[in-house]
Amino acid sequence: MLAVEIELLLGTYRADPTGDAVTNQADCEWPPAPARMLAALIDAGGGSRRDEPDLIALASAGPPIIYADPNPHQQALHGRYVVLPKRFKKTHMEYLARSGTLVRPGVRSAPKDRKIVFFYPEFSPADDLLTTLQYRAARIGYLGCADSPVSITINKVTESPTGPAFIPDPEGSVLVNTHTAEHVAVWCTAFDAWAQKGITRRRFPTLRHQTCYRHPDDPGPEKEQGKVLIWARFADTVPGRRIATVAQTFKSAVYARYQELYGTIPPEWFHGHDIAKSGGEWQLARILPLPNVGHPYSDSRIHGIALWSPPGVKEIEIQRVGEAARAVAYLTGITDGLTLADHGDSRRAVWATNPHRWTRPSRQWASVFPAVSDRHGPMHLLKADDVARWCRQAGLPAPIVARLSRKPLIPGGIDLSRPETARPGHTQTRPWAHFEMFFTEKIRGPVVIGAARSYGLGLCAPVDESIGGKDRV
Repeated sequence: MLAVEIELLLGTYRADPTGDAVTNQADCEWPPAPARMLAALIDAGGGSRRDEPDLIALASAGPPIIYADPNPHQQALHGRYVVLPKRFKKTHMEYLARSGTLVRPGVRSAPKDRKIVFFYPEFSPADDLLTTLQYRAARIGYLGCADSPVSITINKVTESPTGPAFIPDPEGSVLVNTHTAEHVAVWCTAFDAWAQKGITRRRFPTLRHQTCYRHPDDPGPEKEQGKVLIWARFADTVPGRRIATVAQTFKSAVYARYQELYGTIPPEWFHGHDIAKSGGEWQLARILPLPNVGHPYSDSRIHGIALWSPPGVKEIEIQRVGEAARAVAYLTGITDGLTLADHGDSRRAVWATNPHRWTRPSRQWASVFPAVSDRHGPMHLLKADDVARWCRQAGLPAPIVARLSRKPLIPGGIDLSRPETARPGHTQTRPWAHFEMFFTEKIRGPVVIGAARSYGLGLCAPVDESIGGKDRV
């Protein structure tokens, strides 16, 4: 077994999660990506060849188990102006004939434990290859940005490390950029281009091979909580106020595709009629428009959509509905294009359509779209007991603390009027409200509650555990 131990010398880590930007980062990569380590090993070799046996062996070892702090503190750094290397007519402070530009350094992570371990349980290289890898690792100065100095050691071990671990799992909610054997040649080409002609990495397409990992706080598949059949993004964003129209249009499109593919109507748990026959424990499919929220500069627009199937339904029905959903290419009157948010797609990374954005386990959740009550009455009469009842109806435990508000409680939350909480062609007379709730145990998302949860109303985002605080979500 092989263990790659990375010590953050300053106790902090800063790296772009997508691998294609240096500034304007909206988040920090965590845990550190094994693919980034492979690139550093190639760089430390001073012009490695594409057939280096030690690099090929490590790159082919498969995704490692990553032992790291599951929830490090993340802090957004302030932007600053720096002097450009070229000469311009304008001046920058006391630098004559120079101009400045704004650099936004992004987000820095500060884990409780500064040590990260990449553990390869089925990889044991020969002694000569191990020695070469150790020499390479000793020459690595930093990972990610230059202000993240590290010390890396590579050794064979006889026992597994201890502590919280990110484990490769196809059903996991964390996407990590891992390495493959083909990456060595690509990285070597980029290194040679820089060494010989000064061509920067930005001239090369982003090298991304993302693997699903299970978060250390994820309880795992012991309890079935439904399944998300599709994560898709829109070619053009849609205003958040059109949530009901987006959900209804997507449902109609999937319904039509299902009939075209299989010559019959979808199961009851999808269209909602005669739900008692479906075996879905009185739960319906949930169509979830995915907005951009949680950041002070969030635009509150819908960037994609997800489809959730309830637990207890037949696997063949899940497969067929998923096929029909993936066959939807556009939404009439909404967006001209709809593409799957493929984990390996490097064309565009959208946090709003990232599964981890909505499924990360958390004790505290806050509404993105307001929830519609299952009972009539004025909004000011809604209490925490109503939120607890909505949770039980959605198959969730009751929260220990909850508060309601007429206005959104997180940045970018969508404030809807009464007509906007109703599907096209329907009226809605029941009260609605935003809310925040705290559970005794961590709940895995997506969390959606309320009477209109089948159309995304009541969708929640995980919040750091500080009710009422101004935390990142």
